[in-house]
Amino acid sequence: MAVGAAWLLSLALPGNGTLPLSALATTAFLLGGLPHGAFDIHRAARTSRLSMRRLTLFTAVYVGLFALMIAGWYAAPSLTLMVFAATAIIHFSEDWGDLREPLFRFALGFAPLCAIGIGHPEQIETIFAAMADEDVAMLLRSVFVLIAPIVLLVAATGLFILAQENDWRRAGVFAIMLGSLIFFPTLVGFTLFFCIFHTPRHLIAIRQDLATWPVSRLVLTGAAITGLAVFLGAVCFPYAFDGGLASAAAGFQLLAALAMPHQCVGPVLQLCRADLDVDTA
Repeated sequence: MAVGAAWLLSLALPGNGTLPLSALATTAFLLGGLPHGAFDIHRAARTSRLSMRRLTLFTAVYVGLFALMIAGWYAAPSLTLMVFAATAIIHFSEDWGDLREPLFRFALGFAPLCAIGIGHPEQIETIFAAMADEDVAMLLRSVFVLIAPIVLLVAATGLFILAQENDWRRAGVFAIMLGSLIFFPTLVGFTLFFCIFHTPRHLIAIRQDLATWPVSRLVLTGAAITGLAVFLGAVCFPYAFDGGLASAAAGFQLLAALAMPHQCVGPVLQLCRADLDVDTA
């Protein structure tokens, strides 16, 4: 669906529908990946039973983190890029909560970045440089490449343990996604990983938490919030429609800005519940 929407978007733009592959992939991972974070506030309201005041606090902090990341790309892009990389590793590690060993969870969360690093070191450095600056881009590329063999070896061990515990399908799909990150173009591989492996877990949780919502409401709400996010991205990063590297950089900067509050839902909810504890003490 995301790829199809990206192609339809390309038909609406100049160039007879021949949008470059990088722009198609960027559009696909935004349309296919962003909806899984579009229901964070709705899920918090449904599952945490926060009062209106505390839900307002949660929403304000959530939006504030998004605004902080947008400002960070302009005020301190290098620091923001490093924060994005670190939080992405932590967030991807959360896909493996059923593995008891933290080292395996960390390695599996880091493995996608390392796979891109060893498969396309020049491309990842170029994208990072467009997002921040060349020095930080070179540093991150070096880190990914140097420690990739160890990280991927530990990740492979974790996958082997997972397969032995009768979850060989998920281990196999993840291994295929790592292969796509290494051998496919950077944006194509990331789009496949993000939309096929990472996002579905969140969509299943959304369906469970909002089980009383009809499918039409879920689709319309997800589309509306995703559309708003893309609109804000276009406003905040006007070079998003320049095509090529600029579009890819803007896409990842928007993803980072949206990912920060999404990844901090747990701590922010704890903050609101701490407020509840103070009130009831």
